[in-house]
Amino acid sequence: MPTEPEAVRLNLEYYRKSAKSLLKAAQSGDAAALERMARFSSGAPAALHQAQLTLAREQGFASWPRFRAFLVESALDFQGLTAKFIDAALDDLRLADEMLERHPALGRAGFFVALVLGDRKRVERAIGDSPTLVNAKGGPKNWQPLLYVCFSRFAAARSPRASELADVARLLLAQGADPNASQIDARYPEWPLPCLYAASGLNNNVELARLLLDAGARTDDNESLYHSTEHPDLACVRLLLERGASPNSPNSLNHMLDWEALEGVRLLLAAGADPNSVNQRGETSLHWAVWRGRSAPIVEALLNAGASIDSRRPDGTTAYVLAVRSGQTETAKLLASRGANTEVSALDRFIADCAAADPADVARLVAAAPVEKLPEEYARLMPEMASNHRTSAVRVLLAAGVPVDTRGEHGATALHWACWKGYPDLVKLLLDHGASLTIEDMAFHAPPPGWLDHGRENCHEGDGDYPAVEQLLRAAGAKMNDSPQLPAR
Repeated sequence: MPTEPEAVRLNLEYYRKSAKSLLKAAQSGDAAALERMARFSSGAPAALHQAQLTLAREQGFASWPRFRAFLVESALDFQGLTAKFIDAALDDLRLADEMLERHPALGRAGFFVALVLGDRKRVERAIGDSPTLVNAKGGPKNWQPLLYVCFSRFAAARSPRASELADVARLLLAQGADPNASQIDARYPEWPLPCLYAASGLNNNVELARLLLDAGARTDDNESLYHSTEHPDLACVRLLLERGASPNSPNSLNHMLDWEALEGVRLLLAAGADPNSVNQRGETSLHWAVWRGRSAPIVEALLNAGASIDSRRPDGTTAYVLAVRSGQTETAKLLASRGANTEVSALDRFIADCAAADPADVARLVAAAPVEKLPEEYARLMPEMASNHRTSAVRVLLAAGVPVDTRGEHGATALHWACWKGYPDLVKLLLDHGASLTIEDMAFHAPPPGWLDHGRENCHEGDGDYPAVEQLLRAAGAKMNDSPQLPAR
């Protein structure tokens, strides 16, 4: 790490060379360089001071001398530390706060820092000096300014800066910023992520979302409503529905069913969500609700909204069979009382009986199993039962010889799911049976400890004991902090 005077020297040298390179490119007819310089200076790019002014203005400083003075006075590693801070502000609010505390001068580090922090005065000054900045792509992400505001984690509803970020968005929108600006994660190019998704789904900032909608943000982006269902506070879900978002936006109802959210399910159903729409796996919302282990009241809400009680998945399984197979007695009784076909195979009945039995009787029951080896589709129940905290069912499957590291959804094992949900009893059972601590899932390429870290911050089931799970993993020799990078959907 360079000393502060050395950091100043390196920064000045870097930006002087950058200005010369920009001027040379513009003079040679490079279209991108000419476009950059045209935003901030008139006439042909013939002088170095025009290139220096461009660099300064792009960073939110009125002139090259002011930019140079900031570099000298702040002694920041500008191109390194500032970019790292902006990355943190867009991803890890805790780290961003820590960096700001260690380096207070970061708060004055130009236009893009002002955007992620919600510093209206600095943003207003920069826009006043250079009006074309409003929709110009730039900064470490090469994004339009409004994207930095909406994706900043300082805009999260729980952040004390949330209203300030909304105020900066109001300023930018008033100056003509595009409310439908979007960014593309290089890992998932098929899923553009717009400002409205960031405001509602990512940050749950209803004030910011309302500003975007008032300015013409589209609700049919297939992201905003879907991700808004992830927050216990349903204010953004209500707002989006009021403003025309389709309750049948792909997978939104099923995603609401990923949580125990009766109010949210009822809200979507009342708005017209179809419980009989079929997802890519060939399942209706009733199948999904039972597979996710949702409560009987949620299942009842789906039935009251017209869910087809005996619809079958592509493998022929009904919601009733799923309930019986996974030991969801209350849900099975409800479905039966509402007229469901109650025929189940001997193997499904056997699994249900074992799951409900006393642990001491499991070995005896397994010895009397109706088949010598469970079919492959039953082996895949292991991670599904772990996800639904069916510890007894997992114990049965282990006793029946199902490999402990059998993969399920996302190519994840039972231990991945037990870590994500924070279930110590299940984690201990799986570790006692030799579950791998290093096996990576097939979607996000992270081991079980990574799912614990991500679940601690993002799983909203409400009954997880993450400290206890971490203690078990550490005692087993796990390496921590290998968080999966989950996609938008």
